[in-house]
Amino acid sequence: MIPGFKTFQGLAALGVFLLGISSGCSIKATSDTTSDATTNVLSSTSGKSWWTEDGLVKHGEHARAFVAVNYDTLLQEIAQGHGEYVQAFGTILGVQSQQQAHFQELIQNEYPLLVEIPISLGDDQLNRFIAHAQQAGTHAASSNL
Repeated sequence: MIPGFKTFQGLAALGVFLLGISSGCSIKATSDTTSDATTNVLSSTSGKSWWTEDGLVKHGEHARAFVAVNYDTLLQEIAQGHGEYVQAFGTILGVQSQQQAHFQELIQNEYPLLVEIPISLGDDQLNRFIAHAQQAGTHAASSNL
């Protein structure tokens, strides 16, 4: 037995490492794939106009940037009716913490409509997605007054 690889986990890690080397898989390829997907989303909208020269999101552009970058995960959580991405999105839209649960319920009801909005087609569709989500936030706020 090779010293240092006396446990099953050690042998499994060695096997995964050797498989990765032999398959030609690399960390760079994986990170390139991830960054390419993000670049495609941002280049299909006017994402460049959302950022300051310092790399910060401009005032008033937080919702658009958040949806564009987190779209797939956000939709999954909207379908489930809860999650940290939906909560963060609600916070960006101005939903108060005591209204978050109701917002998440309301936005879940909007899922069939939201999933049909192709945000990759540009700013108009992205704005439409956000407008529907804001309606859920407004309804959450007005029903808790």
